[in-house]
Amino acid sequence: MTGRQNAFVRRVVLGVALIVLLTTGAFAAGASTSGNARTRGLVLFVGDSNVTISAGVIDAQLTYWEHDDNGYVPVFASRVGASIRSPDCLDPNCSTFNYWKLKLSTILPKLDADAIVNDLGINDTAFEGSAGTPGYAGYGVKIDWFMGLVGDKPVFWTLLPCAIEPPAREVGCKRVNAALSQAAERWPNLVVLAWNAVANDHPEYMSSPGSSVHYSAEGRWAWTRFVVDELDARFPAP
Repeated sequence: MTGRQNAFVRRVVLGVALIVLLTTGAFAAGASTSGNARTRGLVLFVGDSNVTISAGVIDAQLTYWEHDDNGYVPVFASRVGASIRSPDCLDPNCSTFNYWKLKLSTILPKLDADAIVNDLGINDTAFEGSAGTPGYAGYGVKIDWFMGLVGDKPVFWTLLPCAIEPPAREVGCKRVNAALSQAAERWPNLVVLAWNAVANDHPEYMSSPGSSVHYSAEGRWAWTRFVVDELDARFPAP
């Protein structure tokens, strides 16, 4: 074989090798990403500052951690300082408390959520109030009011960990939890999650145990993991 023939053979071999390499690489890339675009469920998070602060952790756990191949789509409608009957105007002397009625009426027609996760409650524990204002009085009425806004969508609502919340909120905290537990008997689409049973023995889940209502980084991670497990049980992987 002449030198020219040898050079031609080498070029052919290199070309074939390059085609094989590119094809294999493309196949490998396709194999690793071909199943990561499925959606397990679209979840609307309604809540207070604990949801706002936890948004990054929630997003990571629902779309990446153990869910990178069938991720959820989280949507956030949390509001710092929110209670069930939150004021709906910026005036500090606002006398109407229909924030969630107005907010959800503009969200739900645009968003066909598979579930709603709700952590509202802790901001109602500081004082008694009334059934139509913030506070823990008439809490069953408040819950019924909220549930009437969401139709038949599944609502996952977490109980408060009263043992690690500030002691001054104990009375209100227990009233909120009792009302939520009773409401589950009235609303078949309400799933009350016993987050308190998990968190009550973990003061480290609070940013400042005994004085703060905000979860620590560890608490945010634990709360989200708890909620995700419940969602997984309801919505099997596609």
